[in-house]
Amino acid sequence: MAKRAESIAATPAIALTKASWSATKVIRLAAAALLVLAMRLFATAQAPDCVPGKLSDYTKLGAQGCVIGDKKFSNFRYHQAPDGLPSALISVTPGTVPDSDDPALLFEAAWVAPSYQGSFVSYTVEVQPKGKPISGATLEMQFGQITGTGEARVVAEICPFADTADNCGAGELKLTVVLNPSQARKVVDSGELQNPTREVRVTSPLSIATGKNGTASLNGFMTVFRSGGTQSLAPVDRSTASSSGTVGQ
Repeated sequence: MAKRAESIAATPAIALTKASWSATKVIRLAAAALLVLAMRLFATAQAPDCVPGKLSDYTKLGAQGCVIGDKKFSNFRYHQAPDGLPSALISVTPGTVPDSDDPALLFEAAWVAPSYQGSFVSYTVEVQPKGKPISGATLEMQFGQITGTGEARVVAEICPFADTADNCGAGELKLTVVLNPSQARKVVDSGELQNPTREVRVTSPLSIATGKNGTASLNGFMTVFRSGGTQSLAPVDRSTASSSGTVGQ
């Protein structure tokens, strides 16, 4: 009889454990469902409009990024060379090209040789659901000046976005603007991607060098992302002599 009583007493305990486990499982499943829903809502949340600020502000936006027209700009990263400017001293101004919806980013700072070689900024540009694919881009030097053997150079490397890609490969569009005494000034460069795409990765390194006997400075550069044909941007060249060069707007 004692054993039967023990058996009867043990049965409710086992049933209670199963019920508690089942209830806990239901709670966990509900919590997981809520978490997935929250993640989806966060992922689909509309990014804010891009506003003028510092590069240090833009690097804090992370994957959410911000929007110019029908394009989202996100994942800003800045590699500061040993003598490079900190991101808090680099201004970022968003905008669109007059008479078009093409978005643009203007980076401005007081880059002066020989301190600012090796720094670069990178970011991604993604077309929003109802936006037009990116077909090409234009890079423009806003204001640069050299004397003697000085050189000011900015590059925009644009390639279709891929999580695993270490480099652009065959799909790369490379734009270069340069002031160099040994070659013709090139203050605007435009190009087309091999195929229109909905997301690109952009890397923009810059080099401001004195050479053997010169000076160089750069105050800004702008990148425009196009969804149509090539757009010509023509800043005014105000150079005054063959040994020096100045360009700006």
